[in-house]
Amino acid sequence: MNKAETVYNQKQLMADFIGCDCFGISENVALSDYDDAISEIISMIEYCIDIGDKTEVAEWRRMLQQTKIEKRRARKMIDHKNRLEPALT
Repeated sequence: MNKAETVYNQKQLMADFIGCDCFGISENVALSDYDDAISEIISMIEYCIDIGDKTEVAEWRRMLQQTKIEKRRARKMIDHKNRLEPALT
């Protein structure tokens, strides 16, 4: 297994743990799903800060940044799709 697959599997595991269906970019995911995932990750960060687990805080912050990036990409895809729809009909 190469490094990219390992990273993907780790992110998928974390997304499954918090019940996030928005891992990766999918046409069927609403932006509100990303917002829900972001709020869940923030609560995990707060919990890890409370218990003093710096390693977990760092991991969850990376996950938070990745989720924010995926949300931006999804928003761009949705905006692009919405702009193209009138031209397709």
